[in-house]
Amino acid sequence: MQRTLSTLGVQEAATLTTTTVRRAGKTLRTVGLTLGLAVSVNASARADAGGDQPGTTEGKPITVTVYPLLVRAPIMGASIDLPSGPAVPSNPGAGGGGGTVGEVSGSTDLSLNAAWMAGAVVQADRWFAEVFGLYAALSASRSTPRVTVDSNTYFFNGRAGVRLVGGLSATAGFRRISVNLDATLTAPITGTPLEGKAKPAVWDPLIGVDWRQHVNRRWEIDANFQGGGFGVGTDVDLSAEGYANWRVARHLELRLGYMMVHYKLTVANVSIASFQRTLVSRQTLHGPEFAIGIPF
Repeated sequence: MQRTLSTLGVQEAATLTTTTVRRAGKTLRTVGLTLGLAVSVNASARADAGGDQPGTTEGKPITVTVYPLLVRAPIMGASIDLPSGPAVPSNPGAGGGGGTVGEVSGSTDLSLNAAWMAGAVVQADRWFAEVFGLYAALSASRSTPRVTVDSNTYFFNGRAGVRLVGGLSATAGFRRISVNLDATLTAPITGTPLEGKAKPAVWDPLIGVDWRQHVNRRWEIDANFQGGGFGVGTDVDLSAEGYANWRVARHLELRLGYMMVHYKLTVANVSIASFQRTLVSRQTLHGPEFAIGIPF
């Protein structure tokens, strides 16, 4: 009898132990699944939130964006300087008019113009490169004293940058400026209009800085400054630009910004009133810009 009870006790204990182990196993599996699900949800939430946080292009693959159309509305102001040279009579057929005329200079009022541009940008994690071409039919004038400047201007820009820290990059590049310049201003005393025409084309080396930041997955802002010329092409060549890019769709981007370009160009041996003289032209352009981009 005692053996039977002892045997039954052992069996019940074994059964109870087995049941406990099974229940514990189920509990552990349940806890494991819960933890796994929590970790997965948390990782997914972090990934989604991370795409909307500000940051640089770190870890970003190489992207190529083509801008088939970039419109600028530059406000142009210009000044023209003519060093001293032979005097020009108001009535050449009457004779006289000898001697020299001092330096003649004049500046125009501001005038709104239009410019058309196209280009492409290649951007990676730590570097970027871009090329743009721009055509602008520019004109500005002033009635008193009379000064008129007309110029068909072609810009071809190229630059590349290497990221130093955060969104800040050092840049180096070039700008080709080709100008079909027609300038007219009035000589002092005689009131004779002096007209000069020139077609200079120069290459300018440029250095500068660029700062760009991804606000989130759809917005990027950029500001840059370049300076150059150094007498290699123009005497002075300065430009600054700030814009925001909005990724509307996977392959559609809109750009809205503001730009400024200033350069000083000295052209020797320009035919002015039958004499060869040096012409110094300073032009400043600034205004809003709008572009449509196609990213790949």
